[in-house]
Amino acid sequence: MTRVLDTVKGRIIVILLVFLSLSHVAGLWLYAERSEAATTLLHDALLAERIALISKLVERTPAAERPALLTVVSGPFVRFSQPGAPALGETLPEGTRPHLFEHLLSVFLDRPIHEDMRMAYAARDDSHGLKGLLAAVNGPEQAEINHIPVKPLAEINPVGAVTTEIKLGDGSWLEATSPLLSVKPFSLWKAGVPLAAMLASVLAVAAWVLNRWTQPLTIFASAAERLGTDIHAPPLDEKGPLEVRTAARTFNVMQDRIRSLVQDRTAFAAAIAHDLGTPITRLRLRAEEIPDAETRQPILADLNQMQRMITATLGFARLDFSAEASEAIDLMSLVQRVSDDLIDLGADVSISGPQHLTVNTKPVALSRVLSNVVENAVKYGKRANITVAARGSSLEIAVDDVGPGIPEPMQSVAFDPFRRLASMNDETVEGTGLGLTVARSLVRGLGGEISLRNRATGGLRVTISLPNQTSLTKGQ
Repeated sequence: MTRVLDTVKGRIIVILLVFLSLSHVAGLWLYAERSEAATTLLHDALLAERIALISKLVERTPAAERPALLTVVSGPFVRFSQPGAPALGETLPEGTRPHLFEHLLSVFLDRPIHEDMRMAYAARDDSHGLKGLLAAVNGPEQAEINHIPVKPLAEINPVGAVTTEIKLGDGSWLEATSPLLSVKPFSLWKAGVPLAAMLASVLAVAAWVLNRWTQPLTIFASAAERLGTDIHAPPLDEKGPLEVRTAARTFNVMQDRIRSLVQDRTAFAAAIAHDLGTPITRLRLRAEEIPDAETRQPILADLNQMQRMITATLGFARLDFSAEASEAIDLMSLVQRVSDDLIDLGADVSISGPQHLTVNTKPVALSRVLSNVVENAVKYGKRANITVAARGSSLEIAVDDVGPGIPEPMQSVAFDPFRRLASMNDETVEGTGLGLTVARSLVRGLGGEISLRNRATGGLRVTISLPNQTSLTKGQ
């Protein structure tokens, strides 16, 4: 759940589902309330009209025929009778449904001040109105029972019964007893199915739309990551909405400018190397003609150092132009080859790690990184111990030595170009100060990082972290 909320798509979908659910439930509740109020008013009005109509009919019927008429007009909802004397006299609370029913009945009876009307309300429905109707509908005498909508009738709920006494023109009284019906109140269970259907459709559509709308962000992220390792990557497609096209066009312009800057830098470095190569060669030829060996040898050494620096500078400038393709290799075999080359020269190098470790990387670039780092460990720290391990989402290559290490204030600048550190025995070691600089550039080009740390037991540890795209085979 936390990962879902960490994405733009997840947050928008959750917000949509929550607020649509609340608005849907609130809308259904308001609709149910208004619908129930209208249904209640209609029911009470029809009931009042029926009672008023029957009272007028009974009033015009001879007294001897009234019992038979009342038997005919009585039904499950309304039962009529003639009491000997009025027995009711309850005052109904203002604003209640029974009081509203009393007003409706007075309108249909044309008795504005409710004269000669008495009414009582009971919270329980003892009139058998709804039960009688359901019994009649579900009775065995109904041959077409399947054509009658029984389920909607089950939603009807009696909320009490009202008894009314109406004084007729001849002084007798008519009593009508009927239930007050209502629809079952709104509940989340009733709204559950339509709510679930709505949320499912919204989830599907929102996921599809947001996936298309946020896809450019994923493409931009991939392009930005690819730009750090390959400035010659193809440009982004400038298609989609205006904002996406504008962002893609801006990104492509930025990539072109970076490519131009790197090309200018490389061309500048190549020009310097070419222009300086000729005078250095002339100086070397002239220096070799110096008869005094003590004077000639230092000059030749300085010229050789200058030539190495120019060559290293040109190589460093061309790092970004590496078009090497990634491939699956056995990292342990690569480490072993680098170590063997140094061991053949008399270096003390050891390796620890799995027997095989397959990784998808650029082998030439990684080989150059390992050579620079291990050579530094041997030059400045006597020996090199290489440890290879896969750690979760990263692949870690650690190179340890037993030298004096690097003071912590110097570790942050050790990767700067032409920054040379003294060897452990203070002897001059030939170099250009670009080894760690080249290593860091190559490692970052592989999508990783390189760091320095002094070991607690003495010496320096150089850690190379690369993206873990490996398959590990344990040794037998």
